[in-house]
Amino acid sequence: MSRLLEGKVAIVTGAGTGIGEAIAHKFAKEGAKVVVNGLPDDPVEEVAKAINDFGGEAIADRGDVSETNQAQACVEATINQYGTLDILVNNAGVFLATAQTEDYPIEAFDQTLKMNLRSAFLMTKYALPHLQKSRGNIVCAGSEAGFNGVAQNSPYGGTKGWMHAFVKGVAVEQAKYGVRANCYCPGAIDTAWTHKETGPMDAQMEETLIMAAPMGRRGTPEEIANVCAFLASEQASYVTGALWLVDGGVTVAKGAVGQQTPESLRQPPSGELRLDHQKEGLNNQKCRGAPMCARFNRRIYFTPTMAYAIVNDTKSSAISKLAVTFCTSSNSSRASINFRSDRATSGSVISTLFPGIQRNSASRTVKP
Repeated sequence: MSRLLEGKVAIVTGAGTGIGEAIAHKFAKEGAKVVVNGLPDDPVEEVAKAINDFGGEAIADRGDVSETNQAQACVEATINQYGTLDILVNNAGVFLATAQTEDYPIEAFDQTLKMNLRSAFLMTKYALPHLQKSRGNIVCAGSEAGFNGVAQNSPYGGTKGWMHAFVKGVAVEQAKYGVRANCYCPGAIDTAWTHKETGPMDAQMEETLIMAAPMGRRGTPEEIANVCAFLASEQASYVTGALWLVDGGVTVAKGAVGQQTPESLRQPPSGELRLDHQKEGLNNQKCRGAPMCARFNRRIYFTPTMAYAIVNDTKSSAISKLAVTFCTSSNSSRASINFRSDRATSGSVISTLFPGIQRNSASRTVKP
């Protein structure tokens, strides 16, 4: 019996961790040659090596494909290595913060649009001339949030609604070239994003998200990869412009119906893929080592030059928004950390959020 993707060449973006890692492994298992793309800090070499060690074929590509030159370079590296491109999986994206819309930091909004939208547009733009030659296809990461929205992160749901419309448009215009385009639309999946210990969600949001699924559990990255492989294969030759829900029934459910499902049926399948980075992916997007504090409930996330926090002081019920800028000087080995806040931010808040720094109240600067 031939494998689903035998002899195909595929690019998978965001393939260093989580769902992307699972897709890369699944495609290789089904016979594809895989270009494992991820950000410079992502373990893409490790994933490519694991695929090769398991008998597949893969190369690693480090690059932020929301940047024009790096998206072009990813496609060019694929053509240089394999001579063709059959499948593009636009899996890259971020889930940076949880906050009500009035508190959602503008910088996080801008970064979310860049990583979730621009990356998919650029990779599609530069891949299409090659996909037209091979009569290949595109599979993009949508979300049930693109259908339903998501409270506490309205921008994220908005980016997924855009993705759904984008894929439909691409599907219609590219059909005359023999190119298909579809979305897989996950619900809560067992990755770093949906755990309060490793992602931006709090305990209440985490529980609500899981119990909203009639199946009463998170999905697994492998379950998403299985759907993605089908959509990318010739078995889906008459499927284009589809938004394929893989959400455990969240979109059709009403209320916390997962509580009605017995525990014995909430267990995920064991799966076949050997994944090493399933619950990584936010390591370079969150504050490492910041302790939990009984008084201060905080949400922290990082961009390359900034860190942002929304702090709820449970003692005074005050909510503060704190932005911290990391600045390095060419003539100094020390990095200064400048902050601004919408209210007087106490040293205790700062030391709780960012251990090991001290505030200089005169200059409104903190230094390591």
